[in-house]
This record gives sequence, structure tokens and C-alpha cells, in this order.
Amino acid sequence: MAGNWFALIALALETGGVIGLLSPDASDIHLVAYLIAHAMACAILAVVLLPLLPSRYRGQPLTAAIFLFTLQFAIPFIGSVGLILGILLALYLPRSKRDVPWQEMDIPELPFQPIDMNLQVIYSQGGLRQVLREASSTNKRLSAMMATRQMNDREAIDILREALRDPADDVRLLAYSMLEQKEKTLAQRAGRLQQSLQSASDLDSVVLERRLAQVWWEMAYLGLAQGSLKQYYLESARKLLRRLVNRRSQHNDWRLLGRVELALDNIDGAEEAFRSALAGGSAPETIMPYLGEIAFLRRDFAQVRRHLSACPPERFHPANRPIIEAWL
Repeated sequence: MAGNWFALIALALETGGVIGLLSPDASDIHLVAYLIAHAMACAILAVVLLPLLPSRYRGQPLTAAIFLFTLQFAIPFIGSVGLILGILLALYLPRSKRDVPWQEMDIPELPFQPIDMNLQVIYSQGGLRQVLREASSTNKRLSAMMATRQMNDREAIDILREALRDPADDVRLLAYSMLEQKEKTLAQRAGRLQQSLQSASDLDSVVLERRLAQVWWEMAYLGLAQGSLKQYYLESARKLLRRLVNRRSQHNDWRLLGRVELALDNIDGAEEAFRSALAGGSAPETIMPYLGEIAFLRRDFAQVRRHLSACPPERFHPANRPIIEAWL
């Protein structure tokens, strides 16, 4: 009952203030009087409306009262009406059904979180090739393709190239996409290095050219390039490496140059580069197998054994051990 009287008083103050403000001889005094009457009306209505708020909003009555007063004072005359209709009704009469701003989706089959590689099955190259050749299920062959992500690029690319001949379109498209992604990654890296070389200092250019030569070599070595394009990458790598060994010779540059010359079938140039790498400090077990390969290409089998026997047995590379043991 008291609330009704307070509401009538507030309405009277508000109405009186508006009437005075709209009178023909209104002045600044009428404006001040209206603001005072409006503030009193807002304060009275805030006190009246405060108990009408839901209980969870009345935990801090002072803050709630200030909020009600501010909202009404900022919107003269219609602020109180809007407060009652817009806020109180919304608080007491919420929508029974809300529009959900998201869409529920099933858990995807593909990994949606980091994979613990220790728990993954490691496939061998031969096993994956067998799956690609003999599995009748397209899904199995696609899974074999995805398993190549656990392999090094050289082995994976061989399998992906074989998958390009698969009768299923899905397998061929996936293989093509994975090969293209690998090639695109190397091409972008080469592009960034070439761009950096344009403004590099003399010392920095050595490092950048060494990295660029590695990228060109990888493009050819991994099998991403074939034919004339492979020849172009190898010759580009040779050009950079020749320039590097003439500027700041390092045994690793000589060793890579030897591999490039060997890939270009320049046996004499490869031998010269490998022997320079050996003289520059390369470990014998990293050079002697290449010299043995050169001797094999020349059909000098006695020299092959001499080169391989120069490798310290305790430092055989696991990939070379069966070959060395077969020759010695």
C-alpha cells in the first residue's frame, strides 16, 4: 500500500516538473526545478521498484538502487515506464525457449586434438606398399596414405608416387595433395631465402646460400622434382655450393657438393668434392661409402673394398652396415 502512495508521489513530481518545463514562460529556474523533481521521482521509484527485483538481484541493494535510479534519470519521464515494462517483466517472464546460438556437431573422425605418437602404430615402407597394392578396401588404402605422415619424407614420397597410380580417385587425389603440400612447403622456403638474399650482408649471404642449396638438393633428393626440373634444382644447388666453397670452404659444403655431382653423374667432380670434404675434416664414415660408390661405378671393386674398410666399424651407419659387411 505504501508503495502505491510512493508511486503516486513520484508520478506527481514527474508530471509537475514536466508541466513547469513546458510552460510558455519557462526559464532556467524551471529547468532546475524539473531536474530536482525528476531526481526525487527517480529516487522514490527506485526505492519502490527495489523490492520487486528478483531475489538474486537484491544481494547488493545499494548497487541495485543506484542502477534503477540512473536508468530512470537518464531517460526522463518514460524511463520509469520502460524500466517496468522492459526489465522487470523480462526478469519475471523470461522466454521459455531460447535460441541456441551454436550448432551441436558429432565428434569428428579425424584427430581433433594432439596425437600421442608413442601410441600410434609405426608402419614400415614395405607394409604400406603391400596395403596399397593388395588391399581391396579404399578406406584401407587411404589409411595407409595417412600413415606415411609417420615416415621420413624420402620414404613417404616414394609411396605417395606409387599411390598416384591407384585405381580409386580418392586415393590418387589424396596422394597428389600430400605431394603438392610437401613441394609447396619447400618452394615457399626457397622463395623466402631468395628474397632474404637480396638484402643480406656478405656474412649473412653465406648462411642463406647454404640453406638455399640444401632446399634445392632436397627438392631433387626427395623425388619431388623429376626430369628437367630435377636437373634444374641440382644445377642450382651445384652453382651455389661452388660459390660457397670458393668463398668460405666448409667440409659439409664439399660433402653436399659431392652428392650433387654424383646425382648429376659427374663422377670426377664428385670424387674431387668428397676428397676435399675429407681433407677439410669430414669423418671418414661419412665420406668413404660415397668414395666406395664412385669406385663401384668405375668397376674398380678392389678400390671399393679399400674405401669401405677405411670406415671405423663402430661408426657404421645402420643403413650402410649390411652393404659394408657384404663387401668386407
